[in-house]
Formats: sequence, C-alpha cells, structure tokens
Amino acid sequence: MSKPRSYAASHKGLRNILGRFSLLAGRTDFGDPADVARLKALGTEMFMLLTHHLHTENDHLLALLEQRVPGASQHDLQDHEELEVIQNEVAARLQSLDGTQSAAEGHAFYLAFTAFQGRYLGHIHHEEVVTEELLLANFTEQELIENSGRIVQSVEFPVLLASLKYIVPAQSRAENRELFDQLKANAPAEAVHAIVEAVRPMMEPAELEALNV
Repeated sequence: MSKPRSYAASHKGLRNILGRFSLLAGRTDFGDPADVARLKALGTEMFMLLTHHLHTENDHLLALLEQRVPGASQHDLQDHEELEVIQNEVAARLQSLDGTQSAAEGHAFYLAFTAFQGRYLGHIHHEEVVTEELLLANFTEQELIENSGRIVQSVEFPVLLASLKYIVPAQSRAENRELFDQLKANAPAEAVHAIVEAVRPMMEPAELEALNV
C-alpha cells in the first residue's frame, strides 16, 4: 500500500473550483447584476476555501515538515505570503463589482483573476512535486494518516462540506469509494447524507450511483 498523499485531494478540489470560477468569469455579463451576483457567490466560496487551505497547510503540513526537515517549509511559506496579498486584491475587486461595470472593466477583472489562477496553479504544482515528496520521504504511513485525521478533525463541518463538494467530482471512482468508505466508518450517518446531497448537483447521476452512497 502506498503512503497517503497529503495534498492530492484538497488540490484536486481547489483546481476544480478555480476552473469553475474562471469559466464563469469569462462568460459573465458584468453589466448584469444577476450575472455578477452569481459570480460573487461562487467567488466568496472559492476565496473562503483558498484561505482555509492556506492556513491548514501552514499549521498542519508545513509546521510538521519544519520539525523534521528544518528550512524545508520556507519556499511554500513565502509563496503563501505573496499569494495571500494577490488573492486579497482580487477578492476586493470582486466585491466591488455591482453589475454596472463595462465589458472592458469586466475583462480587466477576468485577466486579473486568471493571472492569480496561473500563479496559484504553479504553486500547488510545486507543493505536489517537491513538498509532498519530502513528506513521503520523512514520515511514516501511520504518521501521515494520523496527521490527515487531525486536519479533518480541525475543520468545521460547513468548510468540510464545501471542500468535498469540489473534491469528490474531481477524484476518480476508486478515490471516492475509499473516501466514502472512510466517511461511513467514522462519521455520523447524517453527516454522510449531507455530504452526498452537497455533491449531488456537481456530478452526473451515474457517477454518484457508482459510489454506492
């Protein structure tokens, strides 16, 4: 059995919501208040997940790695500081939209977001090809499993629900079967039901049925 990858699931979910927001921003009529409200609703959820993920990495993954391999966290911590500044700027621009913007203003926002998206995707790629490998090399399977458990326990359920809404559709059937087997073994039935209902609108019915949930 291979060791669990600490970044894989969360990063699949973040790539999913970043792509969805980029797609929606590209087709939004920035002079239509209803269109803009839809974009802002998705953006609010996206930026919440990005912020939560950043602090989870700092507190639970990079802090752990730093104890075992001093100095190994510095690249990602620096990236996080820089990305958080850009993210906050883009989030503030999103909140300033009210449906009265011109097409040119809307396109400028779209370009600002996609520039951030490109930088962010490069960052999480580095985490998976460099930082993840350091975790795998310096921690046992049991240590990684226990740390993942601590992360899940630290997450408030509404945040976990929002995360899984984007993680599950982005994973393979095998990954999702394993995820739901763990959930059914460790979470209350009502929590599993809430997760299934959150995921349902995001997936093809056949894909959800294949998970036997």
